[in-house]
Amino acid sequence: MGRSKKAENIEIGARLRESRINLGLSQAAMAEILDVTDDHYRKLESGNTGLTIGKIRRLYEKLQIEPTYLLTGGVPEEFNLDKYLANCTTEQSNELFARSLKYFWNMVQQKKMEEE
Repeated sequence: MGRSKKAENIEIGARLRESRINLGLSQAAMAEILDVTDDHYRKLESGNTGLTIGKIRRLYEKLQIEPTYLLTGGVPEEFNLDKYLANCTTEQSNELFARSLKYFWNMVQQKKMEEE
């Protein structure tokens, strides 16, 4: 027999939280993107409420969060940085660099908040 719906919601909520943190967004910002209350969003992350197909689609359209990742934890394909850099414009590589710096900055800030 498979996992319970509650267990699945908890796993999906944990991946949703991880994506939010990786994107450097607050729970309030995610709630706004999903057009739900802050309280409802907290329930999504905790697994007390499940994501609807419409909300999963919105996360993909607005934030490019892969539905496969949210639902299963898997990624559709591995990202090859060397291949990407060899086949992109200077503007695209600069955007990747800027987003990477922002991501690392957010991670440093998160660590600081956890240590305080």
